[in-house]
Amino acid sequence: MSTPTPAAMKHAPSQQGRTPSGQQGRTPSHFPAATPPVSTPFNAAQAAFSPRGQHSSPQHVKKSPATMGMTGQSTMSSLNFDSPSTAAAMGALVMGNGFDMGLEGVAGLDGVSAAYASEEEKLRRLENIIKMLNEKKGMVSEAGLERLAQRLGMELLSEEHSTPGGRKTKTLAIAGSAVALDIVLDNNIVQNATLSYHGNADSVTKHIDAASQILLKDLQLLPGQSPLTKTLERFATNFERLAKLDKLSIVPGLDCHEALANMYSSLERLHEWDMEQLRRDHVMASKPDFLIASAAMCTKHGNPVMHERGQVGLALQYWKERRFVAEPKGQDISDKSKVWSMLLGCAAIDGVGLPPARVSETWISNDIVKQDDLADNSTPVLDWQEPEHVSLPQTDENKDAGMDLLQADLSTTRVPRVMFTATFDPPVILPQTEWARLYALAGIEPPNMNPSNDFNRQPPTFDALFFPLTPGTRQDPSEARTIVRRHRVPMINTYNDSLTKTHKNSLFIYKPIYSQELSELPFGHPRQLVEMLPVLRQYAFLSTLLESSFGREEASATESKTESSMQENGVEDSDTRTMKDQLADFMNPDDTEAKAHSGIPISVPADLSLDVILWVHPSPHMQVVFPMRNTTANITLSILEGGLVQIIHENVIGEEPGPVKEINGRNVTRGQLAKVLEHLEDLSKWAEWIRSRL
Repeated sequence: MSTPTPAAMKHAPSQQGRTPSGQQGRTPSHFPAATPPVSTPFNAAQAAFSPRGQHSSPQHVKKSPATMGMTGQSTMSSLNFDSPSTAAAMGALVMGNGFDMGLEGVAGLDGVSAAYASEEEKLRRLENIIKMLNEKKGMVSEAGLERLAQRLGMELLSEEHSTPGGRKTKTLAIAGSAVALDIVLDNNIVQNATLSYHGNADSVTKHIDAASQILLKDLQLLPGQSPLTKTLERFATNFERLAKLDKLSIVPGLDCHEALANMYSSLERLHEWDMEQLRRDHVMASKPDFLIASAAMCTKHGNPVMHERGQVGLALQYWKERRFVAEPKGQDISDKSKVWSMLLGCAAIDGVGLPPARVSETWISNDIVKQDDLADNSTPVLDWQEPEHVSLPQTDENKDAGMDLLQADLSTTRVPRVMFTATFDPPVILPQTEWARLYALAGIEPPNMNPSNDFNRQPPTFDALFFPLTPGTRQDPSEARTIVRRHRVPMINTYNDSLTKTHKNSLFIYKPIYSQELSELPFGHPRQLVEMLPVLRQYAFLSTLLESSFGREEASATESKTESSMQENGVEDSDTRTMKDQLADFMNPDDTEAKAHSGIPISVPADLSLDVILWVHPSPHMQVVFPMRNTTANITLSILEGGLVQIIHENVIGEEPGPVKEINGRNVTRGQLAKVLEHLEDLSKWAEWIRSRL
């Protein structure tokens, strides 16, 4: 972390001093800057070390004796920069408004001018420093837990006990309005942790033990772990979620723990109905239960879980990697597979047009579907319900916690100023049109991504969000971009022999699309989340293909990883290059020889060169090109909503209904090629499958 400069630290309360009006605690931006009399000389040293710098006008500075000789280039050469007074004067000009005097053209000061040009930039840097400091939660210890409880605004009680062996243990009780956590420590090592719920909702009580086990696991030492390395990161993330629900609850009226637990009950009934429908399907009837559960998660209405996979709270899982892979006997790989989910919680309403939270166990009817539609043999329509709003009593305590809501019958009711939120884990990268579409499904206006109304500031592109540029480099959005990656691909040929091949994969982006990263979204009804699932699965599968085939980590083309790392994840090296980079390589043909003499390892020749052209508008498409015997395979595919693959064009199996390729006496169709890619989830493995079997 960079050391804060005096300009970045000037807003700290301890450095403000007394304002011109004699009041303390208010920033100088509320008052005009004091202008010294004309007879007062310009004190350069004072300006250099002032928290706010010199706020005088440029005309006044030019009249100052310390700057009389600075207005022309002829006098600049007479300045002696070894002099302390001159250095202080230059510091005042840099830290203050000196760039209004024509110094912006001085060589070497352009970067400083950009860094200190505006107060907003200084505030932004200071906020980033504070944010970085707040992200550090400390270590697992009595003092660390006490600081965490204070920061969360929860009550903290401490009590010492003596064990039969004569040792003294300490119990910390961190309590809110509805939940309390008792932590037993022995010499700052957590021995036990018990979470309790003091509300009246049975739907919360039956899940409290699962949450308690997660919190205890976050605090206990791992086998062989030292107490000096046990941090509060995971525990703080989970416990802050409970503390936030506790602080947002309004008693009597709204219990946020109960609201989410009841929503889980409705989503769980929908998931069980999905499982039952899949078991009745003739294709899925013979499948094992874990494949049916995976199909319900990835193709139906998601899988709701409460306090699972090391996360406290309600989550709606909608996609996972290796969803067709069978679990080894006696081994659970559910925690190892990457899962896409929405973590549901609550937040305070700080705007207009946001729906308030409601408490109900009947977000969907007990019959799940509308009975009138079953007779038509059409697609069943879910029977969603509209629960009543939470009505708060008109008291002084609820004056700030509630707001008036106009109902359908034109009457008003006092509702809590609390809304539901969905946090996407991991965040989903979407084109701007699809990003706005999800906000429309939630019934709210998308936020302004350019609050400063800077028309020169362009939104990020899809490739820049997925493959971030190296710090310090710039990419013209209108310029084509190439991302090159080498990795080793394990495969099994038609003779069941295990092989490993080296691939050189190149991703070409010729048409950058403005995009956004969706990390959190307010919503008012779980129906809205279910309606988002097809689009979320579409881009979750796209990210799976891109990660498995090209990776997301940034590395230089000259970097080489160790053999053990390559065997572990199949990665050799990667490179992100633009057309200008490739032109520079072409103009420097001796670069390879220079690398060899400098000791930089050179990548071994690739067994296969795979070229992929990507475009994501109006929907994700890929054109995959790779050598295949005496010809070149050229396949264009599209990723549809729901994460389904559709082959649009190919030259490897022939056009239907003409001659097609055969494998073991069976014709290979485009639909089967698409299903193979959905199973493999890797373009390199898919290309090797096609090359070895067709």
